[in-house]
Amino acid sequence: MPRPVRRKTRNTKPETTIVLQLKYLPPFDGETLLSIFRAHQLPELESVTSHHYERVFHRDGRIGYFRVSHDHPKQNALTLKIVGAARNSVPAIEQRVRRMFDLDVNPGVIAEHMAGQPHLGDLWKRYPGLRVARTWDRFETLITTILGQVVSVSFGRILIRELMRSNGERVKHPVTGQEICLFPTPQVLRNADLSAVRTSEMRRTAIRTIAALAADGGLPLVGQPVPKELRRTLLSLPGVGAWSAEYVTMRAFDDSDAFPATDYGLKQEIKRYPEMNVNKVRPWRAYAAAALWKHYAETKGIPDESDV
Repeated sequence: MPRPVRRKTRNTKPETTIVLQLKYLPPFDGETLLSIFRAHQLPELESVTSHHYERVFHRDGRIGYFRVSHDHPKQNALTLKIVGAARNSVPAIEQRVRRMFDLDVNPGVIAEHMAGQPHLGDLWKRYPGLRVARTWDRFETLITTILGQVVSVSFGRILIRELMRSNGERVKHPVTGQEICLFPTPQVLRNADLSAVRTSEMRRTAIRTIAALAADGGLPLVGQPVPKELRRTLLSLPGVGAWSAEYVTMRAFDDSDAFPATDYGLKQEIKRYPEMNVNKVRPWRAYAAAALWKHYAETKGIPDESDV
């Protein structure tokens, strides 16, 4: 582990900063990853630019912060800076960040599966460094996915802010010292007053039900569940349909074969290229989805993030 250095936050409290280099196999398309993170960033907790990703987290009783940047592309590495975390939490944080940025995949293996496949083979030659963007927290992803259903990305972000402001714990940012709200825990949301969140009563009920199940241990928020069992569990939840189950499985549970076939953009791509058979690239369909989303966004002249 790198030697930690001491730094002070704006509220003068000294914190330990640890800097790690996260290696990956090239090619690596970090720009598309950041565009996806930027479109779905949580208010106050996440900050994403075209150059870096920042996140505040609550782990092992401490409020911490990390920043990921692509400072050394020629060295095939991302730079991870962690502030305020307990020392024994660092390995788990590092591993989760690796999963978020999909750093452990071998692009050559994906290329072999895509090669020769109608449309997909051409797309992978065009976008050889695509990765599948993952999320930091499974419970957050479930709840934000439900809130984002049938609304625009921008209004979905407003709903998330309303949820966090009305039910999230207020803490100080470990670097800036500013007051921010954490994402509400399952224990809080199970009986929460959600009247301040401008969503349907059906979705409010779904949020409380999912939170209660998570609080009681009925959802696999840690570990790697069996894909079939995971999908069965997700589809049994109120407010979670076929698209949501596949999307959450892909983003939050790191399933590289997840494919939300009912997604509008993916359906349009499949319709335009009927000779394409996504199942031919199993178990890497999530990468097919990433390529198809990017191509759909490009052909429509819209940013990548609007469809993923």
